Amino acid sequence: MGALRSAFVVLLGGAGLLISTAGAGSAVPDSGLGGCYRGSVLTAQRVPGTGSAGQSVRRTAQVWDCVSPLLPGIGSGRFDAELPWNGGGSITSGTFTWSDGSVSGVTGLPNTLWEITSGPGSGHTVQFQLDMPMNGDWYYTDNSMAIVAATFLR
Repeated sequence: MGALRSAFVVLLGGAGLLISTAGAGSAVPDSGLGGCYRGSVLTAQRVPGTGSAGQSVRRTAQVWDCVSPLLPGIGSGRFDAELPWNGGGSITSGTFTWSDGSVSGVTGLPNTLWEITSGPGSGHTVQFQLDMPMNGDWYYTDNSMAIVAATFLR
């Protein structure tokens, strides 16, 4: 799984994740724990919420080609999280809803590691590799970003 298995698909579609950049065709880090090797666009939409000026950013994405001993029988999933607008450093919760109907709760700080706190993969950390640098965009913009992969670090 050391290299990107297939190109990402752009479709309209967040838990302690280290956000990094990996261009299409570049190597995807492999911890031996696997992950999901294809993703959609990580969308963003401002909604009423808890952040600055009473707004939050809702982020959603799909991931496919999941191959991991931590996700037995799971081939794909949907990521959902709501982040406080302009709330850098705030703890955020979200979910992965998996293709087998199970749900993993996730917690973390955007632009950093997201820990799976319940469900498949519980106790492990996931990392999104994006097609472009993120530079704090989780909190301060509603820009969408293409996902190359989501892999387990530990």
